[in-house]
Amino acid sequence: MTARQTPADAFTAGMLRWFENHATHGLFTTDRDLRIRTWNRWLATATGLQPEAVIGEVLTDIVPSLAERGLDACYHNALKGHATVLSHTLHRHLLPCQQEDGSLMPQTGRIAPLVDGDEIVGTITLVGDVSERVVAERQLRAQIAAAEDARAIAEAASRAKDEFLATLSHEIRTPLSAVLGWVHLLKVREPDAATIKRAVDVIERNAKSQLALISDMLDMARISSGKVRLELADVNMTQVVAGAVDGVRPAAEAKHIRLVTDLPPGVAWVSGDADRLLQVTWNILSNAVKFTGDGGMVVVSLRSDRSGTHLTVADTGQGIDAKFLSQVFERFKQADTTAARKTGGLGLGLALVKDLVTMHGGSVEAASPGPGLGSTFSVHLPNRIESTETTAARQPLLPAETTLEGVRVLIVEDDPDAREIAMRSISDAGGMAITAGNATEALAALADSTSLPHVLVSDIGLPGTDGYDLLAAIRQLPNERGAIPAIAVTAYASDADAKMAMDRGFRAHITKPYLPSALVAAVRDAIFHRA
Repeated sequence: MTARQTPADAFTAGMLRWFENHATHGLFTTDRDLRIRTWNRWLATATGLQPEAVIGEVLTDIVPSLAERGLDACYHNALKGHATVLSHTLHRHLLPCQQEDGSLMPQTGRIAPLVDGDEIVGTITLVGDVSERVVAERQLRAQIAAAEDARAIAEAASRAKDEFLATLSHEIRTPLSAVLGWVHLLKVREPDAATIKRAVDVIERNAKSQLALISDMLDMARISSGKVRLELADVNMTQVVAGAVDGVRPAAEAKHIRLVTDLPPGVAWVSGDADRLLQVTWNILSNAVKFTGDGGMVVVSLRSDRSGTHLTVADTGQGIDAKFLSQVFERFKQADTTAARKTGGLGLGLALVKDLVTMHGGSVEAASPGPGLGSTFSVHLPNRIESTETTAARQPLLPAETTLEGVRVLIVEDDPDAREIAMRSISDAGGMAITAGNATEALAALADSTSLPHVLVSDIGLPGTDGYDLLAAIRQLPNERGAIPAIAVTAYASDADAKMAMDRGFRAHITKPYLPSALVAAVRDAIFHRA
């Protein structure tokens, strides 16, 4: 402090030096002519303009953009005693300060009158760098947007789940209603032969409908988890398509739909899994029949060229709206999800088609001129890979006979209805069925029987001791009793379940529900291949 300075003057001078050298905001002042009087170090660093170059100059000459943007009016207002606050949201910046990436520094500003007593002697401007705040706000907005998107996706998934469950409930209850209804009619009255035939046909058709529904869901789950394996061989697509056409013909005839086939007289070979390719063809054909009205037409054509084998199914049905065309192969997608829709299904058939065709290295496309104008589905499969080990057709494993004359089968099943079905399947084929409701009864039957069973047919999900442990116990029995061939008949239907059954010693794995012929064939196969 000099001799002429008072303590107040020294305090003011120290404060001004601090603002000039150490402030974390920009600070400058002007006189009433808007000539710059002070310019702190923060501004020198941010703008590149040093104090000695700007002090004494008119502000709008140093920063002409202020006048260009109309912000000079804020300084004229300050000289009249009015302060102005500038926000980044509205004004973006006050001074053109460039950052390292070349962008302008986002800023806030406050322009206020500089007062000495009652007199306005100039202006004072405070400039703030809000880069970090802007970045934080941008990140926050991005997080909010991401959260909104996630919420929208979750809500869409929830709606899709609700729609799927509602559709699934409908698709299960509808055939069950028909089955239970006809069973009730058969029980409450003395039916004639025609009524019995009609009831059996309805029950069989609806049971097959439910089985197809469950099979599609299981196939989709297997594909999603990568557990579907193709059994590749040379496949005659002409035979596959012809078989699929025969499969859908009854449904087409019921609706008076004309099925027209254009199949090559020779053989259209591809490398693939015959069963899966039949599933692909049947799904497309049944879809065409489902969405084609009475008296319509479905045309099936097959051709081969150097690029591959091409299957085309064209119908005169209800067609596909252009907005839905891109979604036709998506899972659970249906053009009409209302309660008034005319056709059933879960929306899985065409999704399975796409997945299975893709697994074969092919592609599938859908086209339609629009609603009411029919649709066309095209499957393209690559030509077969030539190999000396492939065969033209699958060879049968069993002799042609389907009888079980003289064959004794031990059936282990805890469910009485399922046990009766298995017993009747064996008996109707001429065999003798020995039944047991659990593992204890099965072991007792093997120990006490004077006539050793030729084959064991066992459920897996048995009470107390399951089918795996039962077979392990049987293998400990002496002589031929411990070597009896075993077949697993179970509702555990996944590929992993089938592999486990084979690994644990079963000769075959039959999934419930099954046709009696499948059980008979498996029993004959077990006997035929018995060591």
